[in-house]
Amino acid sequence: MPRHPRRARPRAPRPSAILRAAAGVLLALALVVPAAATAAKPRFTGEVTDTLRTPTHRLVADAKSGKAEADLVFSDATHAKTTVRTCVVRRDRAHIRTCFRLVTGAAGVATVTPLKFPRGRYEVRWSVAGAVVARWRFAVV
Repeated sequence: MPRHPRRARPRAPRPSAILRAAAGVLLALALVVPAAATAAKPRFTGEVTDTLRTPTHRLVADAKSGKAEADLVFSDATHAKTTVRTCVVRRDRAHIRTCFRLVTGAAGVATVTPLKFPRGRYEVRWSVAGAVVARWRFAVV
């Protein structure tokens, strides 16, 4: 009776090959993660927050005064003493704009400007050296 050929058993991967593959994956992750972390954080941030310091695009006006309190929050993550021009534009009425200058404190520390706004739609623009670096739209209802 003839012998039947047998299939060869699959060979287990060598430990050195597994270690090389794992090292390659870790090296790729080490190169990708720092680049993604630095790209995700912008230098300038600007936002409008409510009285609890929660960023919001919708504020509720007081029933008695018809105004809402909001904080304009701006920060420069890398430099201190940045001169910033802040402009608040009323979007639902023509030719209503208020602009003022401020200087940030330490790098990464938010500069807060508290203001009261009547009902309406607004856009805040923060400019550094003539270029708009942050903007935020919100409505007071």
